[in-house]
Parts: sequence; structure tokens; C-alpha cells
Amino acid sequence: MSVIEEVKSRVDIVEVIGGYVKLSRSGRNYKGLSPFQNERTPSFFVFPDTQTFKDFSSGEQGDVFSFLMKKEGLTFGEALRELARRAGVHLEERTPEQQKSADYETRLRDALAQAAAYFHHLLLTAPQAAACRAYLRERRRLADEAIAAWQLGYSLADYQALSSHLTMRGYTMQELIDAGLVIENEEGRRYDRFRGRLMIPIRDAKGQVVGFGSRSLDGSEPKYMNSPQTSVFDKGRLLFGLDRARNSIRNEQCAVLVEGYMDVIGCHQAGFTNVVAGMGTSLTEDQFRALKRLAPRIVLALDADAAGNRAVLRGVEVARDALDREVQPMFDPRGAIRHESKLKADIRVALLPEGKDPDELVLDSPERWRATVANARPVVEHVIDVVLQGHDLSNPRAKSDAARAVAPILLDTSDPVQRDFYVQQLARRLQINARAVLAVVNEVARELRSKGGREQAARLSAPVALDQPTHDPGQVPGPTRAPGPASRERQGRVDLEVHLIAALWRRPPLLLDANVALTRANLDVLGEDDFMNPAMREGFRQLSRVAMGASLAQPVSGDEEEWLTIIADYDALEAPAEDELLLREEVVRTALRLRERNLVRERIGINLMIEEAKQANEGEVAARYNLELHRVLTQHLRAQKALQLRSALNVT
Repeated sequence: MSVIEEVKSRVDIVEVIGGYVKLSRSGRNYKGLSPFQNERTPSFFVFPDTQTFKDFSSGEQGDVFSFLMKKEGLTFGEALRELARRAGVHLEERTPEQQKSADYETRLRDALAQAAAYFHHLLLTAPQAAACRAYLRERRRLADEAIAAWQLGYSLADYQALSSHLTMRGYTMQELIDAGLVIENEEGRRYDRFRGRLMIPIRDAKGQVVGFGSRSLDGSEPKYMNSPQTSVFDKGRLLFGLDRARNSIRNEQCAVLVEGYMDVIGCHQAGFTNVVAGMGTSLTEDQFRALKRLAPRIVLALDADAAGNRAVLRGVEVARDALDREVQPMFDPRGAIRHESKLKADIRVALLPEGKDPDELVLDSPERWRATVANARPVVEHVIDVVLQGHDLSNPRAKSDAARAVAPILLDTSDPVQRDFYVQQLARRLQINARAVLAVVNEVARELRSKGGREQAARLSAPVALDQPTHDPGQVPGPTRAPGPASRERQGRVDLEVHLIAALWRRPPLLLDANVALTRANLDVLGEDDFMNPAMREGFRQLSRVAMGASLAQPVSGDEEEWLTIIADYDALEAPAEDELLLREEVVRTALRLRERNLVRERIGINLMIEEAKQANEGEVAARYNLELHRVLTQHLRAQKALQLRSALNVT
């Protein structure tokens, strides 16, 4: 039994969810109000027999791990550790090297926390910080309570002030260098990184200080400066203010992303506490994923002047150092669109009045800020609008150039319905036929394939190994131990999730074949929601990236490679790895069976809800569930028909 299975066997999902939701018995199951959306009539159900839950108001479903990850915004590893603690399950001990590394990182965090306290004390008391105090109170209009709550500080214009303060408290210079607080130049000279600056502590999701943002106050360069990348400070994963914004984002089902740290603080002071900021680079998938776990909608609040054509067309070149919105925004529109497609997020753009920063707008007119966020437009629509503003649409050549400029954005939109909608919208704006727009899009797609086709094909057929320098072309690298004799007898009922991931592990590009089969059957493509097992969900997430040409990610922790451990001992695949045709049939068949299984499970749950609603004389609720049941039945029939057409391939 894996550690995941042991934890699940020892915790009761009813007890765990009951700590968040008031549940009442409903036959063999339990129901309550949705913990993810506001509602008056209970549509959230917990099923003890299967140890799963289903929320019909928000669409969320899964097991106890899924619930804790969604409710608390945790990663799978964090949820596993929390539930293991509750269940009294002892997780595998760290190696001495891992423990030493963890202890050292604790020392670095302690040093950073001490530095934050020191900087804050200087801001409040040092005569040298008078200009910084005036800047915060007069220019930024921050109250003393906000300054204290965010522990804003000031660093003395001295090369040794902080390092002397911390070494006197037992920290070594090497620890201060590794924490990003001290610089060591090529000559070996060591001195404080931050001098004569406004200091803004940056905290991780748990509220621990992991780095600093800073701003010069005397016009010296660089105007804005962050801590460097360290073992505890990863700017691609962090979001400033998320530790304070998590509950509001979850409650409002919307996260607002701004560009500057002071914008976040100003918005929170005004009562808009669902606001966070990036770390000065174009937004990453990890950052979007962290927000998507908390809310379905993400709003990018951009300066009107910073959202111009240059920022849209330069793509990944928009990355810049922290905070300085005077150059260009921290926003890669194509990247945002790709994240929207991959994560199924609703990403929107809110344009601020020209010349207004978010904190200025929210402090001047809270209602205008509220309306600006509420009226945010879909990101694709915004990008199309910005591109067209830069072209003379009375000129036929300019129309062609505009269509070519927008084409990559449309290609990044994976949903075919949305893509068709925006093609038609672009055709109307250009006053040309939609077929002409499609012709341009297809031409650009061919050019992109021709330009990067070989490299992309090579990546798809030969993913990079986790720990092996070479492997057979087209073969996905295996776990650290090779599959050997079966460690268990093959069960009569195949675990479809493990079976599918094991097959995709052999050749990830076959996921595209499975999705084609599902699409032809008028079914949604495979997604993370199709996997109830969190380990297999992580495996699907990784292999999806490989199928699109990325490398198999190195696990951050042992928890995240649990799926590799599981499939290492899996021997149920009958198709030889070298027979691609048989393996393709295996993947397609298993994907269809997995979807059919999930639809059956969903149908049973909805039928239970309908019966409960009828018994409670809640006719409107029952009618709503009946509509949902009709949708699921239609999908189920489509899945069954697709499987019947492939009946010769079925496995008993």
C-alpha cells in the first residue's frame, strides 16, 4: 500500500469536510452548502462509500486530497503532509543531506525575518528614514496600520549596517550571501545589497519572509530592485500578497493581478483584499496555477499606457526587473492566453484610467476601481483590440498585417468554439470574410510549423530523461527503478487511471490521439478532472506537458513523483512498447473507458440529488439537476457509441 492509499484509508472524508461545511445526513450520503460558492440551497454532497465529494454549484469534485487542495490552496504534497499528520501516518524520513538542506533553508528564512524586523524598526525610528516615512504617508497615502501590517522598512545608506547587525546575532556572512542580503563581488569584497531604500518584505504563501522588494528614494539606479533568486526565493512561483489575499480570492472567486507592490498594499488598505502582484517578470504558469486553485477568474489590472501595441507584439520580451512600470508592463499576452487555455481559467484585462496607478485609483474612487475590475474584458478580445489600434484599417495591406499579427494569438486559443468566435469577431472588425481570416491563420500556422517543426517533432518523440542521459527515440524515460515482475496479482478490474498513465508514459504524444478520438465523439478532451487519484493527476499534468513538446519536469519533492513509483510496478499493459499502433489503440480505448466511468459516477450522483430534492419538495432544484442529468446522459451515450465502434479492441 502506497503512502497515499494509507493516508486515504485512515482519514474520513466526511470528518475532514465537516470541519469546513455543516453537513447533514441525506440517506447514505451527506449534503451541505457549497464551500466554494455562495448558495442558499444545498448542492454540495459527500459520498462516504466512495470517499468522494461533488459540488453541483461550482462543478468541483474529487477526493479528500482534492478538497483540501481547493479549499486551502495547497499543493498535493502539502495536502498529503497535512492529512498524514491528522491520520498519524509517518511519512518517509528525509535523508541526512535533505535534512541538512532543510535546516539551512530554515536558517536563511530566520535571517530574512530578522532583517525585515530590523528594516521596519529603522523606518519607524531612524532620522535617516524621514524621507521614506514622508513618501509612504504623503505620496502613497498609507496609514500607520498598513505600514505596520506589511512590515515596510528602510535600509540605511551604509555598506555594512545590516550585515553587522545580523552577524552579531550569530548569522555567518555566507548565510547572508545565500539569503540574498549580502553581495560578494569578484574581488571578494562583501557588502549589503540594499542601501538607502524603501524595503518591502516578500512572503511566501505561508507568510514567511523569503526576500525583499526595494525602491530608491533619491533617484539613484536601479530604481526598483528585488532579492536575487535563492533557495528560498523563487520569483517565478511567488505572488506578492497571496498570504493575505487567499481567503478573499476564494470567497470572491476572483483574483486581481497588479504590477506593483505598493498597488497591492493600497488596494488592501482600501478594503479590496483579493489583489496580488507578480515578481517583476512576465507571469508564469506556476503563478497562474496558484491562483486558479483558489478562483476561476483572474483579472490583469494594467495601466492604459502600458498596454499598448509594443507590449502586445513583443511577447516574451516584455519581461523586466521588478516594479518599474515606466518601461513596459509585466504582461505577456500570448503567455496569458496559453495559460488560460491550459488551466481552463477565465483571464480578463481591466484597463485603468490613463495616468492612474491601481493604488491611486482605489484610494481616489473605490467605486470606480470596483467597476473597472467588474467590467474587465477577456484577454483575447483585449489583445485583438490593441493590435488593431496600431493599424490603418482603411488600407488593405494594413488589414492583412493586422490579421497576421493576431493569428498567433488565435492559434494559442485551444478551445475551438472560442477560436471560431474570435475569428468571426476579427473578420467583422476588419470588414472582411471570416474565410479570409482563417486562410491567414492557417498560413501563419504552416509557417510556424515549418520554422520549428523539426525541433518540435524531436521534442515530442524524445522527451528529456529525469536522470538518464540517453534513451530510445520515442520512449519516455522511466522511473528510477525499472518495471520488474508484478508485485501484486493483476486485479479483475483494471485501474483505468493507472492503466492510462502507464500507457502514456511509454509514448506521451499518443495523448493527442486520445483527444482526437474524444473530440470526434463530441466529448471534451482529457483533463485533470478525469483523474480522481491525485498521483495520477500529477502524472497526467506532467505527461501533457511532454506531449506538447516540453521536457518531463524534475520533481520538486518526493510526493510529486509518486505517480512514477506507482507505474513502475504496473505490468497490465498488453501492447508492446515498440508497437505504436497497438499502443495507440490501447490509449484511445482506455481514455474512452475512463470518460465513460466518470460519466456513470456523475450520473449516479445526480440521480441521488434529484431524489433528495423531490423528497424535500424542492421542484426548482430537481429541475436544475434534471437538466444536468440530461447533459451527462447525452455525454454517456456518446462515450458508449465511441466504444462500440471500437468493440474489437475491448479488453476483458
